[in-house]
Amino acid sequence: MLSTTPDFGPRLPASNGPWVLGDVKFYGARTVSDYALRSKVRAKRGSLYTPNDIAGDVASLLELNLFSGVNWGLFATDEPVPPQYMGIVVSTTMARLVFFVEEKGAPFQPVRASTATRPEDRVPPAAVSGVIFTPTAYRGIGRFNRPGIGLDFSGVYYIGRLYGKNTYSYTVDKTNYLDRIGQWFFTADGKMQLQSEATYRPAVAVGVQAIYAFKDAPAPNLTTTSGGGGSPNVTIDMKRNRALADAYFVLSKKFGPVRSSIGFMEGNFPSAIANLSEFLSPQALNFTGHPNQTAESKSAFFCSLLALPRPAFPVAVEFIKPNGMASSPYLLNFKLGYFLHLNFDIAYMRYQGAWDLLGMFQFRYNYFPSAPARSAR
Repeated sequence: MLSTTPDFGPRLPASNGPWVLGDVKFYGARTVSDYALRSKVRAKRGSLYTPNDIAGDVASLLELNLFSGVNWGLFATDEPVPPQYMGIVVSTTMARLVFFVEEKGAPFQPVRASTATRPEDRVPPAAVSGVIFTPTAYRGIGRFNRPGIGLDFSGVYYIGRLYGKNTYSYTVDKTNYLDRIGQWFFTADGKMQLQSEATYRPAVAVGVQAIYAFKDAPAPNLTTTSGGGGSPNVTIDMKRNRALADAYFVLSKKFGPVRSSIGFMEGNFPSAIANLSEFLSPQALNFTGHPNQTAESKSAFFCSLLALPRPAFPVAVEFIKPNGMASSPYLLNFKLGYFLHLNFDIAYMRYQGAWDLLGMFQFRYNYFPSAPARSAR
């Protein structure tokens, strides 16, 4: 049977001592950075340590009131002990001290040992690196509060309008429902977390997104009643394939069970919102008070709230407001699959003279470049 513990090296007996520390690690911390934890313990590389010293560090970690349990283990490295300690220590190689911590409110999910050989494999498969369209400053569950590089792949499909209303008849409100949209968005999001989250400071990240958008259904035609009594029928010819991109800056901070994010993106990606309604097409804008204009934007503000009522099922909402776009639209995406017990989410889009309730589904995959732990040869 395979071990569920990462390869930290051969284990050393815990009842003896002292040892010379060659490395100090924290395994299981997800909302607190290693940097913050290292400042709370006396264990440092090159230190001469006894079991009593380690017990003191365990007590210091528990005093943070962040962990429901803290255990420790000692493992041999491939570095020899400095000559001045040769007659004192019980091991001829320096030791790797590992603190195994379990955070309150976020326990590891039990898995079979035969299927978990890496730390990542013991973490619930939830994504906190982004919501639907917007990113967070976290890299992903298990490593979301550690500076480094992360890569996300996301696919979003807007099936269609579930319900909506508009005033473009100029006489009475018109109801729209069950209109097909058939809009796909495939996104690659590469980010660098520059700063981890601490008690008061937020996590900070910068990144870029590349998006390919295409439609698998034509947009509904537009019938409008002018003030003179005419009823022109306008054929909507929206772009079916679009390549979009943006660069962004985002800050994220956890308040209780909710992780909040706010940021700014620059590029043509905010223009993708126009693909979600035939009323934002160039043809429709001629009849809705924006003649000879296009619904395009080069920047947008965004924010989001995300919670994990269950480790594998995030609940979230994100807000996107493109700047300078005709008809002033904004979009709210609600990640509600946890309540519906389905991979199905709801979006609300508001723009001048109309609003729409949309249905969609999404998938997201995280990748984290990392180096394996060293082990004794």
